[in-house]
Amino acid sequence: MTNSYVAGIATVDMTPPVGTPLAGFTGRGFHSSTGVYHPLRAVALSLGDGDTDVVVVAVELEGCYDDFADRVAGQIAARLGLARRHVLINASHTHCGPALQESDVHHHGRIDREYREQLVDTLVTVAERAHAHRFPATVERAVGHCDFAVNRRRPDPDRPGRVGRAMRPNPDGPTDHDVPVLVVSSASDGVVRAVVASYACHPTSRGGLRIGGDFVGFALDAIEEAFPFAQPMFLQGCAGDQKPGPTDPAATVFDTRSVPQVAELGAALAQAVTTAMTHRVRVDGPLRAGFEAVTVRAEAATDAQVSEALVSALPYEQEWARHWQHILAEGGTPYSETELELQVIGFGDDLVLVGQGGEMTVEHGLRFKRELGDRFDQVVPLGYSNTMVGYVPVARQFEEYGYEVRDANLMRLRSGRWEQDTEDRIHTAVARLVEDLG
Repeated sequence: MTNSYVAGIATVDMTPPVGTPLAGFTGRGFHSSTGVYHPLRAVALSLGDGDTDVVVVAVELEGCYDDFADRVAGQIAARLGLARRHVLINASHTHCGPALQESDVHHHGRIDREYREQLVDTLVTVAERAHAHRFPATVERAVGHCDFAVNRRRPDPDRPGRVGRAMRPNPDGPTDHDVPVLVVSSASDGVVRAVVASYACHPTSRGGLRIGGDFVGFALDAIEEAFPFAQPMFLQGCAGDQKPGPTDPAATVFDTRSVPQVAELGAALAQAVTTAMTHRVRVDGPLRAGFEAVTVRAEAATDAQVSEALVSALPYEQEWARHWQHILAEGGTPYSETELELQVIGFGDDLVLVGQGGEMTVEHGLRFKRELGDRFDQVVPLGYSNTMVGYVPVARQFEEYGYEVRDANLMRLRSGRWEQDTEDRIHTAVARLVEDLG
């Protein structure tokens, strides 16, 4: 079945005021931003096939927490007459963007709530603008290759089967170097109007106190230069354990890049996109969407774990122990639960976007490609979508421990690691959503 599409795309500058605390690296403490090395942008894409409309909004944020994504998506859906499942929010995961979640106050002393409220309105408005200025369009897909992402869970030689506490390059670890690309062109003249690219890699090659989007912003600049009538968009993949490799490939630690070096990473990603675009395939399946929040549970905290953590040399473990000591002493529930949001947007059997509300490690994305590859010609796994729950590893990583498996959950005062069946429950839920697409 051949479908005709309409599409609209709009972009807005979402750079926060200098002085805004930055999210991502808690080690900044109470220091606020001191400048801008690259502006941040938000991009909205509205697509329709005559029966179904979907809106995807890409934001240069560390992630969407608390009720932020629900407010943005809810208002977009209400104003455009859409169901919630037809609106997807994806964050690039820059660590040099504004701190917006309430828990950031603990780390940074304050957050800019006025900017956060303005940003909700800004994102709703840019989505409305994209939807209001749609045009008859053709949609094409492609896949490129970019290889600067490196696995950061390096095996610990002193503890067989475990990974080190610190993030270290692991060139032998799993990666996903695919660069999925979606190209939207005007049906009347074939001019490229939107280029949507994805990659699975933390935008954390920069640190410091200057606002910027890391390699993502520079990649979008280069794509825009190559296609001057197009608005580019970036969707973050399953990058939970992926990071730009060190400038010296033989190095055993990650380094912080200069701004020109970050721009080089962006140029490499943009080159992967433009090269892929020479081999485009037409997409014309009907648009369908599904959305589900699945409950995920962390393993129970025990008195023995609490006693051990109380005398830890690590402040976050001590804080975790005091928190759970009180809960257990009061007879409270010994485990944590939360909802993980999952979303699929399908274009018939041609392509599917799989949005997941967490810092999904790369093997989630690789598994989705394996398991859904028989149904769809192209599978685009996305992490950092809608409301975030933090890191979500795969079951294989469970006994390796490390930051993504245990430490990050303890820092959020969760009871422990996610239960080992979490991976299967996520993939089973997505398979069910895909089946419901028809």
